[in-house]
Amino acid sequence: MVIILLRVKDLSNENTKGPESNEVRRLIQLRLESRLTQAELAKAVGVSQAYIARIERGTLDPKLSIVSRITDHLASQIAKRRYQGRFHDMTCSEVMTPNPMTIDARDPASRAVDFMLEHSYSQVPVLRGNNIVGILTERDIIKDLHHDLSQMSVQAVMSPESPPVVSETTLVTDVVPLFETHQAILVQNQGRLSGIMTRADLLNQLS
Repeated sequence: MVIILLRVKDLSNENTKGPESNEVRRLIQLRLESRLTQAELAKAVGVSQAYIARIERGTLDPKLSIVSRITDHLASQIAKRRYQGRFHDMTCSEVMTPNPMTIDARDPASRAVDFMLEHSYSQVPVLRGNNIVGILTERDIIKDLHHDLSQMSVQAVMSPESPPVVSETTLVTDVVPLFETHQAILVQNQGRLSGIMTRADLLNQLS
């Protein structure tokens, strides 16, 4: 399984700087696997080539937003190159993580934080009853850290943009392009949430 997530706290740790950093080496490996030059990656994520070069040398502590854009783009490029022919006639039900854990839209956001930390989730589907409301991500929480999350509901914190929702019978090849702009895809069966698909689920099929 290819692990895409790079933690900013690891990249910025003083003890992990330099060419021996596993995280930096992993980032370089992902860029090479995606067959992108530093210049191409820099242009895609809106930074300079020198910025990418400094990250790869371990001499720059990158911002969370930049790391997210880099890893998102590299994951999408790798998936694009590797999925063709591998997912022929495969449906989402065969790739998704079934019966994902969820959180209620009315719960305090602080409870969602504890829930995500306990289970090491970077995102979690949000329901109101049996209805899919959206998805709460690490990004959503980080942007509201200056607020008292115990006084805010999950629905107030999560992004208003709903994630794509597809059926279990949707072909994986039809879903892959959605990962260009979304961290996860929710899968439903007869109107009810039945699974979640992430880039890790796709890459796991290729390992």
